[in-house]
Amino acid sequence: MTIKSNILLLISSLLFAGFVNTAMAQKSIELKYKLLPGDQFSNKSNIEQTIQFEAMGQKATLDQDMVFYMTSFIDSVKDGMITQRTVFDHIVMDQQIFGMQIKYDSQDTSTFDSPMGAEFATQMNKMIGAAVISVMNERGQVDRMDVLALGDAGDMSGNLNSGNNYAVYPDHKVKVGDNWTEQITPQESSNMTVNMIYTLTRSTRQQAMLTLNGTLSENLTNPEANGKVDGTMKGEMTIDRKTGMVSLSKIQMDMTMQMEKDGMTFPATVTSFIDTEIKKIK
Repeated sequence: MTIKSNILLLISSLLFAGFVNTAMAQKSIELKYKLLPGDQFSNKSNIEQTIQFEAMGQKATLDQDMVFYMTSFIDSVKDGMITQRTVFDHIVMDQQIFGMQIKYDSQDTSTFDSPMGAEFATQMNKMIGAAVISVMNERGQVDRMDVLALGDAGDMSGNLNSGNNYAVYPDHKVKVGDNWTEQITPQESSNMTVNMIYTLTRSTRQQAMLTLNGTLSENLTNPEANGKVDGTMKGEMTIDRKTGMVSLSKIQMDMTMQMEKDGMTFPATVTSFIDTEIKKIK
């Protein structure tokens, strides 16, 4: 084969690849969860968070880095409803406030007895091995979520699952450029709800890429929700089209809220960067 023929073949291949990509971009696709009983997924969520608040006239900043390692088990799929059990395997946290540092690692017992972190460790240790049970339909709409096994840490889990590690899909096919709006309230006891706009930005045979733009507000269905919540949530997700599961997500949340401690409430601003990676392991 001559050099000229090689060049023509390369050009033809590139043109064909471009044609295929264009065709995929124009094709309408259906997004939904395609899960089977026995499926298992590893889930790692890395959260960098800054909380600024003022209490009794004193301003303070809490910086914390948190890493949650979880395993999700698909226990049943029946009549279009998917029951998922997510178990907390390992938690690592690093908090800094008022010049003091609290370190916690569920696999390092030396972090359980520090003067500043003993009470904190007691609460966090209750999460290890505990499971969150969620039931959702094939679109990702959560019907119910049970976090009772987590005790006082249940609210943390509910907010952790407020749309950063799963997507809610439309009830119709979409093509690149289409968007749809969904309301996400992971559990009745959650303090906040998310009104999310999803946009399909890219599609291949294996993956779908979404951008997210949402607003955070107080969960009005929860009479025990304390204080007003306002904020935004934006980012992007990569979806595994074979299962419908999120494989990668990068989310930024900015919000103002009322915090409560020892019977007192005070305003706070919270900025969070949440990176999540989910892999099928069985």
